[in-house]
Amino acid sequence: MKTPKLHTIENGFSLIEVLVTLLILAIGLLSIAAMQLRGLQYNQDAYMRSQVNMLAYDIADRMRLNRSNLAAYVSNYTVPVTTPTGCTEATGSNAANDLACWHVQLHNGLPPNSTAAIAVNAGNPNMYDITINWSDRENTPRSVQYTFQP
Repeated sequence: MKTPKLHTIENGFSLIEVLVTLLILAIGLLSIAAMQLRGLQYNQDAYMRSQVNMLAYDIADRMRLNRSNLAAYVSNYTVPVTTPTGCTEATGSNAANDLACWHVQLHNGLPPNSTAAIAVNAGNPNMYDITINWSDRENTPRSVQYTFQP
C-alpha cells in the first residue's frame, strides 16, 4: 500500500513578517543616518578648535618676530560680518599690519561676532594671553586662552 504524500503549499512570507522586516531595516538606516550626522557635527567642532589653535599660534609667532613693539599688539577685536582691510603681507613685521592681517584671518576662520583679545598676563608681565571666543554650531559659547612668552 502506498502512503499518501502530504502536500504543503508555501506561498512566501506573510504580510506581517514583511512589515516587521521593513521596520527593522528602517530603524537601522535611521540609526546609520543619525551617526553620520553626529560625526559631521563633531568634525565641525574639531575644525573650529583647529582654526583657533592656528590663529593663536600665528599671532604669537608674529609677536615673537617683533619683540621690540609688543605693547602695540595688545588689543580687543570682534570679528565683523564684512572682510576687514589694511593687510599687506609684503610689508614685513610691524604691529599694525600684523594685527590687520590677523583680523582678516580671524574673519576667514571664525563665525561673525567672535572675539579675540591679546593682553599682558596679569601674573607675569613678561607673558601674554591670547583669548579667542566663538559660538559653536549649537550657539554654545566656546573660549580658549593661550599664555605664552614672546
